[in-house]
Amino acid sequence: MPSMMKQARRKIDSALCSPTVAGPVSRLITSHLRTRLEGTRWTSEGQQPLAEHVRAGNGVIMVLWHGRLPAAPIGWDTDWGKLCVVTSAAIPGRMVGRVMGQFGHDTIPMRERKANTGTSLQIARMVRGGTSIGFAADGPVGPARKAKSVPIDWARLTGAQIWLFTASYRNYSCIKAWDKMALPISGDEGIMLYRRWDAEIPKKLGADMREILRQRLEDDLNALTLEADQRMGHETLIN
Repeated sequence: MPSMMKQARRKIDSALCSPTVAGPVSRLITSHLRTRLEGTRWTSEGQQPLAEHVRAGNGVIMVLWHGRLPAAPIGWDTDWGKLCVVTSAAIPGRMVGRVMGQFGHDTIPMRERKANTGTSLQIARMVRGGTSIGFAADGPVGPARKAKSVPIDWARLTGAQIWLFTASYRNYSCIKAWDKMALPISGDEGIMLYRRWDAEIPKKLGADMREILRQRLEDDLNALTLEADQRMGHETLIN
């Protein structure tokens, strides 16, 4: 019986990965998301210095929480420069990649619990070449709002600036998932906030300093996200 279940699961996974199935599903998701995003009255703050820095040919590392991903496709203007979004290599992550692709962004998959040395080196070359990288600090499976140190390691390796991004909405709905992903209700207000992370990252980074910086990144991203939520009328974080 376990063998049959594994075979059935492999067939399902194979079907979900095939362009025949994944293409229409991703287009349906994109259409629904686009309707919500384009129907929202947005206020954006802090993006001008980011745009100027990127237009000058500098790649940056954009960091947000997984629960705020729905706003990410329009949080980056393709006129600024190229953005490559890091996703999970698992099926949900690949679907996110397809959706981001339909908004004009590139994606690169990384495997959970793998070294990903080759992918990390590829990302470093991309950033040095002027491509910016988008990364959910708590992805792909959480815990929610618990930052990983990966963006810090990439910034140390490339010398690129880290920018924090978040979005919030006056009215919203949440997906029943580990991160309670929030989506705007079309026809209402939303806000996007951009902020350069000003922490100094030394070239030689020991375990203790890495943890100090990781915790600061987590705290600062939570603070920015709470600010966005409060400006949309919520007392506490919405997810």
